[in-house]
Amino acid sequence: MKAAVLRNARIAVEDVPEPQPQPGMMMVRPLACGICGSDLHARDHAPHLCGLLHRAGFRGFMDPARPVVMGHEFCCEVLEKAGDFRSGDRVVALPFLTGPTGVELLGYSNSFYGGFAERMLLQPEASFRVPDDVPTPVAALTEPLSVAVHAVAQAQPGPDDAFAVIGCGPVGLFVIARLRALGLAPILAIEPDPVRRAMAERMGADLAVAPGPEGAAWWNDLDLPLGLSDAMAIDPAVRRKSRAVLFECVGKPGMLMRIATDAPVGAVIVVIGTCMESDAIEPAFLIQKGLRLQFVFAYDAAEFADAFAMICADPDALAPMVTGQTRLSGVNDAFDTLIGGGAIKLMVTPSLSP
Repeated sequence: MKAAVLRNARIAVEDVPEPQPQPGMMMVRPLACGICGSDLHARDHAPHLCGLLHRAGFRGFMDPARPVVMGHEFCCEVLEKAGDFRSGDRVVALPFLTGPTGVELLGYSNSFYGGFAERMLLQPEASFRVPDDVPTPVAALTEPLSVAVHAVAQAQPGPDDAFAVIGCGPVGLFVIARLRALGLAPILAIEPDPVRRAMAERMGADLAVAPGPEGAAWWNDLDLPLGLSDAMAIDPAVRRKSRAVLFECVGKPGMLMRIATDAPVGAVIVVIGTCMESDAIEPAFLIQKGLRLQFVFAYDAAEFADAFAMICADPDALAPMVTGQTRLSGVNDAFDTLIGGGAIKLMVTPSLSP
């Protein structure tokens, strides 16, 4: 069969052996698989990313010296009856299998194929049947939406909070959609790209602006000033909102201090963007403003189920996020397109191979 294989910082279609199911696994055919921002970094900086995950103690992450079939945001067709699933069912699943080193992450495993392949293996107990009214590309958004579900939950938001999302790539847009689905508002989106600002408003942001002074005016209007003196002058009993929650979805050096400078006093900064370099912060500044940094990663099984339920409840809501698709032979070019900012979420469709 064919798969798009990462080898030496390039992805190309190759003939690979058929996956061999082990007890407790089911054979599926990937129908659509999204390209993640982590995939982009893995292609171009695999040793760096792998070294970081290995230092963090994740033994099931790939060895960059060996080939890997990527893709962890998938919707698949079941090929053989397994568990409660019948041949022909569409499923989404948590991208994990138990392999030689324990739990392995599909898409970043040397032992199991990810979704950029004509066939792969899943665990039935980690899979969910996709209803007929949910389009396949929208179902494939379950995994990245789960990241946003987790990030929002970690912030412990409430009706007295106001929100800002800094960076409106897919993760930031999913955070906006999740906040809106939970009825949480108001939501400010900060993004330099006008196309992504428009998408942020489509996903539910009350206001989408380019980086600049408008953010300060937004917080002041909500009685959440940026400066200590102004904050102390406001009677807490008459504040329109009591706390600011900011989601950092950029992941570049300098962003944490920039956001801390522009954050209201007492704010929570939820860090989702993955900065792969060392970054300096000034702790005394954050202390004086009473800021809290909350770093978040991935999700658990319950949050994946919540993300899937959110998609099934309103399949049309996230559909605009899917801005294109490609065959297996176009995966490497699709990576370049995303790095250049020419799309939001691209889907790989292995059935259209090569």
